[in-house]
Amino acid sequence: MHTSTSARTLAMVLVTALFAAVLTLASGAGAASAAAKHCTGIESNSKVTAAKAIEVRQRSTVTADIYLCRKSGSRYVRDSGPLKARLGYNGTTADKREGDGKTPKGVFWMREGFGTSSNPGLQKPWTKVTRDHVWVDGDATKAEGYNTMQLKSEGYTGESLYQPKPYKYAQVIGYNEARTPGKGSAIFLHANTESMKTAGCVSMYEASLVKAMKWEGATKTQIVIH
Repeated sequence: MHTSTSARTLAMVLVTALFAAVLTLASGAGAASAAAKHCTGIESNSKVTAAKAIEVRQRSTVTADIYLCRKSGSRYVRDSGPLKARLGYNGTTADKREGDGKTPKGVFWMREGFGTSSNPGLQKPWTKVTRDHVWVDGDATKAEGYNTMQLKSEGYTGESLYQPKPYKYAQVIGYNEARTPGKGSAIFLHANTESMKTAGCVSMYEASLVKAMKWEGATKTQIVIH
């Protein structure tokens, strides 16, 4: 009897210890999972204040991961991601210049959308572009309308916005809104090009882009490129 009771007691102790260990591991995994769902890469940036933020986290010279982040209290929670993205063919820079092939780093507001197709769900102003629409770019030290959408029929020159592959859906990133000549223009969030290269924009697979636009909706949103 004594031996059997001792065995049962020992078994109960072992089972209790094992159960406690499992709970501890589960708790740790849960904490790690909860931490992973926060956009820790942008929370320390005091310029990030919007209710929603698109985090573009650089992975290599020309690639990035995108996270869709929503403000919850004092934290930013990941609603989605990582979504694969492409950057400028020469990488990124904090000192963007016209024609350098680099995506500007920083915090910018997401602005109006445009595309060769109808608005896929972005609840912000949308322009369905034609062959007449251009974005005024170049050195343009004397050009009116630098870094804005204009019409060729009104005498403007610039990048054609009638590009059904990359600009089927696109959204303006509010970079260089002072329109400073030479500081860079035509910075968009758009669908991937055939070559998977951009000259300074951020591009995504079309399905991911549409997902991001629908998620953004009408909410004022910033983009954080770092």
